[in-house]
Amino acid sequence: MKRWKTKWVGLTCLAFLIFVAGCSGKSHPNVTLPSGVYSRHLLVLPFHAVHSNGTIVTCPVCGKNNPAGPVSPEAEGVLTDMLVTGLQRRGFDVIPMSKVAGEIIKMGRKKATSNLVATAKHLAKKFNVKLVVSGIVFEYKTREGGSLGVEKPAAVSFSLHLIEGSDGRILWADRYYEVQKPLSEDATNIGRFLKRRGKWVTARRLAYDGLNNLLDHFPEMQ
Repeated sequence: MKRWKTKWVGLTCLAFLIFVAGCSGKSHPNVTLPSGVYSRHLLVLPFHAVHSNGTIVTCPVCGKNNPAGPVSPEAEGVLTDMLVTGLQRRGFDVIPMSKVAGEIIKMGRKKATSNLVATAKHLAKKFNVKLVVSGIVFEYKTREGGSLGVEKPAAVSFSLHLIEGSDGRILWADRYYEVQKPLSEDATNIGRFLKRRGKWVTARRLAYDGLNNLLDHFPEMQ
C-alpha cells in the first residue's frame, strides 16, 4: 500500500511539473486577418542567415534584436524546407521554391537579400500573391557530442514574418530561441525533456520543434 501511495505521489508531482512547464513557456501573438487580406496561397522567401560576431543581432526585416551565434551552412536550406512542409501540412498552397529561386537568381542574390521587404513586394506582384513569408536565422549551432552526452549543446535562433505583398507591411512576426539545457538547470523544460526522451538533440530537431511551435500560431482569418 505504501509503495502504491509513493508511486501515486510521484506521478502527481510529475504531472504538476509538466503542467507548470506548459504554462510557463513564451507567449505568442495571436493574429487574425480580415478576409480581404487573408489568403491560403503563399509565397515563401528562402531563409536568410544573418551572421554576427556578437551575441545579439538586429533582424533586417522587423528591426528587433535577437540572440545570435554561429550559423551552420545547412541552416538556410533545412529551415526553408521545414517551413514549406509545415505550411503545406496546415493546408496552405505554396508557390514552388524552384520558381521563387529562379526569380531570385534573375534579381541577383545580393540585391534580393539586401532589402527583403522590397524583394517580397516584387515577388508578390510577379506571382500574383497577397502574402509572403520571410524567415531569418540568427543562430544554428550543431551540438558537440552525442545524444547521451555533449560538450556543447545545440542552439537555434530564428524569426518568421508574414508580409503583405502590396505594400510590404508586416502583418505578423514571431521568433524562437533555444539552447538545450539539462533538466537540472531548467526544470520548466520537463515537457520537452520527456518528449525528447531525455536525450541531447541536434540543431535540426531544435529547429523542427521551434518552427512548428511558431506555425501553430500562424495567423488565421477573422
